[in-house]
Amino acid sequence: MQYTPVLPQNKRGSQRGRRSADPVRFVLIVGVLGALILTGAYFYVDALSRRSVAQAAPSEVTSSSFSVLNARRTPATLSTTSRVGTVRRALTSVAGRLPSGACLRVDWLGTTLSSVRGDVSLIPASASKITTAAVALEVLGAEYTFDTQVFADPISPTGVTQNLYVLGGGDPLLVTTNYTALERYPTINGTSLDTLVGSIANAGVRQISGSIVVIDSRYDQQRFVDQWPSSFHGVEAGPLGALMFNDVVITGESLKPDDPGLGAGQELAILLGQRGISVSSNPQRGTTVPTSATKIASITSAPLTAVLQEMLVNSDNNTAELLVKELGFVKKGTGSTSAGLEVINETVKAWGTAVPTVVDGSGLSSANSATCDFFMGILDRNKETFPSLLAIAGQTGTLKTSFNDSAVEDRLVAKTGTLTGVKALVGYLPLDSEEDVKFSLVMNASGIDNQSSYRPIWNALGEALNRARATPRPEQLTP
Repeated sequence: MQYTPVLPQNKRGSQRGRRSADPVRFVLIVGVLGALILTGAYFYVDALSRRSVAQAAPSEVTSSSFSVLNARRTPATLSTTSRVGTVRRALTSVAGRLPSGACLRVDWLGTTLSSVRGDVSLIPASASKITTAAVALEVLGAEYTFDTQVFADPISPTGVTQNLYVLGGGDPLLVTTNYTALERYPTINGTSLDTLVGSIANAGVRQISGSIVVIDSRYDQQRFVDQWPSSFHGVEAGPLGALMFNDVVITGESLKPDDPGLGAGQELAILLGQRGISVSSNPQRGTTVPTSATKIASITSAPLTAVLQEMLVNSDNNTAELLVKELGFVKKGTGSTSAGLEVINETVKAWGTAVPTVVDGSGLSSANSATCDFFMGILDRNKETFPSLLAIAGQTGTLKTSFNDSAVEDRLVAKTGTLTGVKALVGYLPLDSEEDVKFSLVMNASGIDNQSSYRPIWNALGEALNRARATPRPEQLTP
């Protein structure tokens, strides 16, 4: 708040008289006093910022684009100028820690505070999911959902039906409560299989004299991305299909089946059996639902933003890959990885940015590449949506054990990326009543995925970003 001095009543007339008698002298006095005050404020805030971080080498610091000694500067501007300088100097120290195969970009308040090899393409690992999420939001829309439907042949008065037909709609998050309890990163925003099974029972089905017929023709039959090493198959992701239950994990089985659709039928039979509904024969494949069958149950996923939150917080590879197939199905009429990648490339190109190399949706392939500048563009484009969809430092998902007991715990949000020799961190540091600090860090180096290698760099970055909250605050500079 601007302080306005209150003058004694008997002095107001004399001040007006002096101004009328000698206006030139008055203007000169006011100008000199104003210059002295602004000069003093400048040296005060500059001293504070210099005490917080040692002065960096000029080659590492980008010069400010605005002048502090300006009569139009406000306390808020002076505060921002000081803190921008403080963050820049701290980031110089972070840059000195980076391996040669790394890029770093930090933006705040429309200014690039640090750019180290920002235009160099590197392997981003799971940070690629940022791209998948951004394209899915634009193409499918935030409220997009996935439907799974169940049909039955005519049901007898005693609850007997010949076949049950399950039509897959590409929902990547169909899970049971028992399954999520066993996950390293428990699925969030999942679609309840328990609810779907309950709906089947409520429809009056008591016995299936034939089979559970699974229909997953929405997507192709390619179960894994060609560029993945075989050691990833069924471990890091897949087998992929339009009908997947519990990430294709079957109750009581140590190995995943080759066919996710038949696996879903097998798991559904187990779940129905737990409710006293028997199934006579093994699951079968189908291509269409017979016209004589009636829909008896269905379940709809959470909106796309919630699905993306699961993908980004927990780095869910299956979700990322099914989203790529869904993009292909919606825009190209073919639910395949190749069709979905076409949509991603076309969408990114339409943004007017350099198109990265994208060979999958999850980032599992080391053939993917992107720049820190590219990720910064995505962060800026989605700055209103992404912060609430990312893992929270020290609290959730892949950041649950990072930045614990630090100044950015419970504040910094980001997407991580990890492969052998790859570590990435892309996200935001939200600030109260101010624009978030955006950052992208990708490192490619032998051993960088070891905690002893990347954590000191991550922690230094967190400390540097947090200096955006440093003093002086605007209220400290207000008279």
